[in-house]
Amino acid sequence: MTEQFSKLDCLLKNHHRPQGVNQILPLFTYLLISTSCLFAVALPTLAQAPNPQGDSNQNRFPQPVFIPAPLAPEQPPLQPTPTPERPPANDSRIIQVEKIQVTGSTFFKSEALNAITKTVEGRSVTLDELTKVADAITQLYLDRGFITSRAVLVDQTITNGIVKIQVIEGSLEKIEIEGTRRLNPNYVRSRIALGAGKPLATGKLEDQLRLLRADPLLSNVEASLRPGSSFGQSILVVRVVEANPFSGTLSIDNYSPPSVGSERLGVSAAQRNLTGLGDELAISYYRTTQGGSSIYDFSYRVPLNAMNGTLQLRTSINNNEVIDPAFKQFGISGESQLYEVSYRQPLMRSPREEFSLSLGFAVQNGQTFTFAGPTPFGFGPDAEGNSRTRVIKFGQDYVRRDANGAWGLRSLFSLGTGVFDATINSNPVPDGRFFSWLAQVQRVQRLNKDHLLIAQADIQLTPNALLPSQQFVLGGGQSLRGFRQNVRAGDNGFKFSLEDRMTLQRDASGNPVLQIAPFFDMGYIWNQSDNPNSLQRQKFLAGLGMGLLYQPIPKLNLRLDYGLPLVDLDDRGTNAQDDGFYFSANYSL
Repeated sequence: MTEQFSKLDCLLKNHHRPQGVNQILPLFTYLLISTSCLFAVALPTLAQAPNPQGDSNQNRFPQPVFIPAPLAPEQPPLQPTPTPERPPANDSRIIQVEKIQVTGSTFFKSEALNAITKTVEGRSVTLDELTKVADAITQLYLDRGFITSRAVLVDQTITNGIVKIQVIEGSLEKIEIEGTRRLNPNYVRSRIALGAGKPLATGKLEDQLRLLRADPLLSNVEASLRPGSSFGQSILVVRVVEANPFSGTLSIDNYSPPSVGSERLGVSAAQRNLTGLGDELAISYYRTTQGGSSIYDFSYRVPLNAMNGTLQLRTSINNNEVIDPAFKQFGISGESQLYEVSYRQPLMRSPREEFSLSLGFAVQNGQTFTFAGPTPFGFGPDAEGNSRTRVIKFGQDYVRRDANGAWGLRSLFSLGTGVFDATINSNPVPDGRFFSWLAQVQRVQRLNKDHLLIAQADIQLTPNALLPSQQFVLGGGQSLRGFRQNVRAGDNGFKFSLEDRMTLQRDASGNPVLQIAPFFDMGYIWNQSDNPNSLQRQKFLAGLGMGLLYQPIPKLNLRLDYGLPLVDLDDRGTNAQDDGFYFSANYSL
């Protein structure tokens, strides 16, 4: 919602305070007529619920996905179940072998086994040579990570030269979980079971253990294999330490549009594992220091299966008012409510990569006001200033990690529907019926131990004129630096950002304490040709600058950015954001 106020900033900079009531009413009439286009041009309406983190485009993705990180170092591998040493065969009998019959193997094709057995078929061999054939088949399994599988020469009576070798493919007899307090042990057990197929492969098992080590519910995970009740069976013992279920953050930054107050205070808190199922309740509140904007955000997430398929319920309540003294007498304000349900299901998940699909439905209502009561701005909202969207969202995201970096790809198809009293207008006026595609590509690249390069590109395309709440937004400390928050937006747009984080100082543990981050940001927006809301003349933005990241004490993170605008805007203001200065301070509780 605060994005619309950034459009108002342009207006505030070009008008003087009225000297009396006789001047106020004509000016107010002028505002309603001459700026109706401006308010709906490119930036989301006063009814838009912005992202508390400062990038409104990311707020439309159904569920959060964090910036991808390089692959974490591997832990020591699981050790195989000890197998008693078999004494050398002392039987010197010669056995005529016509065929080796291998039974019990479900993983390897007969061609792979025949390549081993044919070396003794049609020959007279000793028992020791037959034992070596069984050992070679065992080694075939060990080389593929099946550390508990064995091939044995069974006791038998050899008939017609047919010798039987039995493959005992390893399996887990059971998974024992130790150390859980509040967390349901089945949360851990079901995830490990995904890697406990038959034959038991340590690679898949270790993948599941690495995923659990990265789970915020757990601070430590250790595992060991013990012999089971029969040959080839093992018992996996997993010892876990639960993490502190509470997390919180106190923050101050200037990531809010200046028209409602650029500096804001924030507090967020999350309680994990409320029910023992790994669920999470999160609450955040942001308020500008001058009281022009307040944002409440509530979400509840619960995993529904071992692949981390997650259901999320979310609501965001946003209230804003213009605090500029020259226009405060007009009582310009807005409010919005966002209600969203979404489900995200990973289809492929390992420490190296993850591919997920998500489906969501969002209901968003907003209304704008002046001292005269409900008032629309621009083309799209109804006569009472209401704009309502009911959006079906279909998302896809993919992460690929390697030792030196990671790729992150996100895509979102949004279909605005006319159900549940959504805003409906005649063409070409924007309304709640639309189709759009929003995509993002990220690459995090470790150039060396002191250089981390972060590149990101975003794009939105649509065939429709959009209500401002669905438009692509540019500008701000976490969007396009060098310009004020949400300074431009349109139906379509793209953005590119490149940042090189260079570490100057580390703590005793090797974690970065002081970093500088030169960056380059650029973006461009445009409207559909039939959108009656016009755009500003300057649609391309670019900024170049430097960031400073500092952690003076544990849990306190400071960031200061200066962006030099490479485009001199006609509607440039006098706020610190217009001069390219941004700051943030976050303290983790």
